[in-house]
Amino acid sequence: MPQMFTKLRPYLFLLVLVAAGNAHADAGKDLFDKHCASCHSIGGGDGGGPDLKGVATRRTPEWLTRVIVEPGKLTAEKDPTQAELVKKYGFEMPSVGVNGADAAKIIAFLGGGSAPAKGGAPAASAPAAGTTDNKAAGATDAAAPAAPAEVVVTKELLATGRDLFTGKQRFANGGAPCVSCHALDYPGIYSGALAADLTGLYGKMGENGVRGVLKSLSFPVMKKIYAERPLNEAETTALTALFKDASARKHVAADPYPMAGLGFFALCLVAALLFKRRIK
Repeated sequence: MPQMFTKLRPYLFLLVLVAAGNAHADAGKDLFDKHCASCHSIGGGDGGGPDLKGVATRRTPEWLTRVIVEPGKLTAEKDPTQAELVKKYGFEMPSVGVNGADAAKIIAFLGGGSAPAKGGAPAASAPAAGTTDNKAAGATDAAAPAAPAEVVVTKELLATGRDLFTGKQRFANGGAPCVSCHALDYPGIYSGALAADLTGLYGKMGENGVRGVLKSLSFPVMKKIYAERPLNEAETTALTALFKDASARKHVAADPYPMAGLGFFALCLVAALLFKRRIK
């Protein structure tokens, strides 16, 4: 019997490691759904942040731990990868209060866990190490739910979104109106200045990103305010429509200025030529 145990011991040890890894990944899945899925997908494309499919093979565990636990320090240290991400997405990922042990569980999930549960951006299974690209792509296609249809902007949605933003219409669960802290360059809205300007939010984050942020409100200050006062689906849709229209207006408003400048320059040039001829 002791000899048999000695022979089986390596296999038992391997089983323990596999079981521990699976438990780690399952815990990581729950943590991912809670803290990350509002902005990130796994195989569903970029949202508020990058698609994390394969990130465990592209980045070291040490770097992933730091960006999850202390993103602000990475930015302050001018980490080149972090700087590139901030430039691409327009903001630094907020610290969501995850410690090193929980970060390790999230990373284990990203390295080979199952798909995130409901409530996040579209996601698929994270490919296990050694999986071929074609197989991973097939798994993604099979597992990833369809992205939500892009909101169709209507006058009714814009009116509701504007009233919710300004506080004219209260949120169903009693959350504070957006205007208390945020600016939005939009007709009829006189904005706050304590937090980020949301005018270009939709242009930076897209449909999935905006919806994800509104559903989770993971930013530290907002998390405290809205933890027990989440927005409902109708409120999320109305605000998404408002941000989409604000972003479109910003883009249109930015275009005429170069043309106006060229027109003014041409007018000055014609006036100068006419004045020169009169002097002659």
